[in-house]
Amino acid sequence: MASKNNGPSVNGGNQGLLAPWFMALSVSFFLVFSNVSFFYLYPVALDALGTSKTLIGWVMAIFSLATVLSRPLMGYLVAWNGERWTILWGVVLMMLASISYVWVKGYGPLLLGIRIVHGIGFSAFVSGGFSLVARQVTPERRAEAFGVVGASLMAAVALAPPLGEILVHRGGFHLVFVAAALSCLISLFAIAILPKKQTHIDSSQTRPPVRYVFLLKRSRAFIYLLVVTLIFSHSQSTVANFVALAAKAKGAESGRFFFVSFALAIFILLSAGRVIERIGKFSVLRASYPWLALGVGLIPPFIGSNLFLIPALSFGSAMGLLFPTLNALAADHGGQEEKPAIMAIFTAVYDTGFITGGLVSGIISHALGLDALFGLTGLLALAGFIFLLVTAKGWRESQTMH
Repeated sequence: MASKNNGPSVNGGNQGLLAPWFMALSVSFFLVFSNVSFFYLYPVALDALGTSKTLIGWVMAIFSLATVLSRPLMGYLVAWNGERWTILWGVVLMMLASISYVWVKGYGPLLLGIRIVHGIGFSAFVSGGFSLVARQVTPERRAEAFGVVGASLMAAVALAPPLGEILVHRGGFHLVFVAAALSCLISLFAIAILPKKQTHIDSSQTRPPVRYVFLLKRSRAFIYLLVVTLIFSHSQSTVANFVALAAKAKGAESGRFFFVSFALAIFILLSAGRVIERIGKFSVLRASYPWLALGVGLIPPFIGSNLFLIPALSFGSAMGLLFPTLNALAADHGGQEEKPAIMAIFTAVYDTGFITGGLVSGIISHALGLDALFGLTGLLALAGFIFLLVTAKGWRESQTMH
């Protein structure tokens, strides 16, 4: 049964995760992440415009920087105006930014401004979407719900770039920009189904609804969660950005690695939610990090042979288990009015890993080579596992409190 002013919740009744609002949100996640994934091809367009590799890196990174730096503001907006309002204007900004790339003729203030607006819009969508799941889904169904969300966004990452390549061959990058804008436009119809404002906050109150420092100081387990989340997203980003180069160096293609790992991750995301809740989130978290370390560390020696299946299956299983578990653990923290702030912090840290996974890993690969990069990243994931063992008591105390 939903709590006061919280709207309908997913509670395992007749609708469960087939509730119209949750299905609409899952469709929105797929469409919005398709929009972002189309732009994984944008470095090719920038290169054709004569942009240097250094500037291409900056153009791609500024989107993520805008996303992360604006996330605290989004927590406030969600708390004051509700998830649907924040999601709505965020997607509108993304749609306008996407079509604006048509007028970009090269690197300059216009391009950087579009990237910043695009990133801010995406930040709004992510903050509202993840907060909505955290507040509307009951604790015993959160891992399952975030599994569906994870499958939606991973399907977008898997499908949008190949479709984008077809569009480029058919009519150039203008078609990609139009397709990206259309994905946002279509998502607006799904967003209309989402619940209206969940929390009614008196605008005359003096205490802000979001107190980030207080939330960080209150729970050691939440700090622990942010540490292992950063390790996961950094490792995930390193693989996404550099596995193609590692495969090329071994005379192989990276497509088979991506297909196997993402297909397995999507299968686990759609099927393992209830298993995660039954076994226990912390137990699943602790069991998944060795697979993450194995999957990343074994890429250099195996990516060029049929043994690529070993790192691909290990990495895919880690992605499928860690994404819903980490999100569900984050959603377990705080009261209903604190969920927007909790998820804003969590998703900002998660996205930060995608910045470091590109920039820091790029520096390491340039200095030490790709084999050393994946070896060190595997050791980082192993350090995450050791960190979980050392801090196990603090995690269990937190779970008992929740």
